[in-house]
Amino acid sequence: MTLVANQRNIYTAVTVVIAVFFYSCNSTPVIKQLTGKAQGTTYTIKYTGDAVVSPSEIDSVLESMDAEMNTWRADSRISKINNFDRTDTVYSFEDESKIWSVLWDMTWEINHHSNGAFDPTVMPLVDLWGFGLKNASNVDSARVDSVMEFVGFRTDLIDFGEVETDVSYLNRQIIKGDSRSRLDFNAIAQGYTVDMLYDLLDEKGIENILVELGGEVRCKGVNAEGVAWRIAVDKPIASSHVDREYQAIISVENASVCTSGNYRKFIEVNGIKRSHSIDPRTGYPVEHNLLSVTIKASNAAIADAYATACMVLGPEEGREFILDRIENAPQYNVGAFFIESTDSTESYKYWVSPGWEEMITLLD
Repeated sequence: MTLVANQRNIYTAVTVVIAVFFYSCNSTPVIKQLTGKAQGTTYTIKYTGDAVVSPSEIDSVLESMDAEMNTWRADSRISKINNFDRTDTVYSFEDESKIWSVLWDMTWEINHHSNGAFDPTVMPLVDLWGFGLKNASNVDSARVDSVMEFVGFRTDLIDFGEVETDVSYLNRQIIKGDSRSRLDFNAIAQGYTVDMLYDLLDEKGIENILVELGGEVRCKGVNAEGVAWRIAVDKPIASSHVDREYQAIISVENASVCTSGNYRKFIEVNGIKRSHSIDPRTGYPVEHNLLSVTIKASNAAIADAYATACMVLGPEEGREFILDRIENAPQYNVGAFFIESTDSTESYKYWVSPGWEEMITLLD
């Protein structure tokens, strides 16, 4: 589906922020709520029923992810692996939480199906260009080529192995073919954190759940009005979090919704607009007109990763990727909502994947 709507000024942007519309009323069920800070952002958890979810239980889940995947934490597992500079031996560890096993397998699959657009080894390229492309004026093709030598989710550069016997699991191993290879799972780990928090509530038998972390959402059941949870997608302009404008409202039934975007921050280098998203296949920031991608999926890890992949792929390749996943991975229940810029500063172009149109209400 392609639509055009009125647009106000398009400004630069770092990421899309998805807003969650919560509704309250005096009727049952009563919604319980937990809020806090995590992973450099905030979380909100809403649920109904007699079960009790304690802040300490939430903190335990958040800490388990932080201890494994926080690249800003010196003592995290991923920091230790990134700093491991030997190719003549392996880095061994126990994956008690199974976070590494799950995320590695999911990432390997998504990397393959996205033709390398989703790649956890992109970290050295991100560092080269700098946060928000702050180093762009100092980056040339020679520097990009030198970094691309050790970027790529390939077993000859970095691999993940398991050591086990016929009767027991022993440990996991990271094997580096190039000591300079480094990992960053941020584009899937936050979504998986949402899934872990959701599972905490679901295993308690809670029927109505909404978990939101950094704008990434997973829902089950209904809200306080007895209807599907409703998620608002930001208009792709540089509005503040206080005075924000919305482009669409999405009804979410037993699914996850994650949004990624390029419109809050880009720079112009030699007359070319460059987005903050780096294409790990080329080593350069992407140059296309896809402003925002909202993905629906059966779990938040998939939604999170697919949104990132599509922002690298762009509108044409992104649509092909989504349609392929709808056909060949029905277990993920994928849907997509793309917002693209046009030649006119007064309009957007939209694409909604087949079967999801009735759940999306566009706003003026």
